[in-house]
Amino acid sequence: MTATIVEEIVRPPESIVDAFREESAADVHEAMDKTGAMAPEMTPATDGASVCGPAVTVALPEGDNMMIHVAAKLADPGNVIVIAANTTRAATWGELATRNALRKGIEGVVSDGNVRDIDRIEELGFPMFSRAVGHNGAVKNTPGSVNVPVSVGDVVVRPGDIVMGDSDGVTVVPQDRAEAVLENVAETTAAEAAVRERVEDGEELFDVIIGDEALDEHDVETVEGPVDYAESPPR
Repeated sequence: MTATIVEEIVRPPESIVDAFREESAADVHEAMDKTGAMAPEMTPATDGASVCGPAVTVALPEGDNMMIHVAAKLADPGNVIVIAANTTRAATWGELATRNALRKGIEGVVSDGNVRDIDRIEELGFPMFSRAVGHNGAVKNTPGSVNVPVSVGDVVVRPGDIVMGDSDGVTVVPQDRAEAVLENVAETTAAEAAVRERVEDGEELFDVIIGDEALDEHDVETVEGPVDYAESPPR
């Protein structure tokens, strides 16, 4: 496939991004009908990592990280570089790339490959999410693509989509759904706050969010007990 570099992309308004900064990756995932969550393997590589910003995407050929530097050149302050890699055996990001990113005001990195120099990056306070941490090196010989749709953590990410990451994981909000998702997440968090209040007032969480009627719809046998399982082993 021909390598492609798209220099200009459409980014969401800063006011929209700022509104998402007030939310969690989990709440936004729930507000999108439980979609947009990257694979659980996409975890914070640095302690306390938290990101929220428009995506600048990179597709790397196996073993080569040349194009992360092109992506950094094209990124605006507050952007998140999202890296699609075909292996976890060649570093997609490290300390020197981090120092350059900090100079430019880049928000953070989400990589489907491995990253390295974690102790130094953590000292610099740069948020990093990745599928793996490993020191295997990469070359810089083969072009890839920048600002094209990529699949990272089993989620399609398009340039300008809003990428949110925190201690729970990474969620991707399609740019064209961002305003509607914000409305949904406000409703979701309000409903959760109401549930929290009822639990703190002494109600059982099961009764609040499920209820006995849900069990009545299924073949569930309720036994008063206790049961001697030595005489009647579980089926």
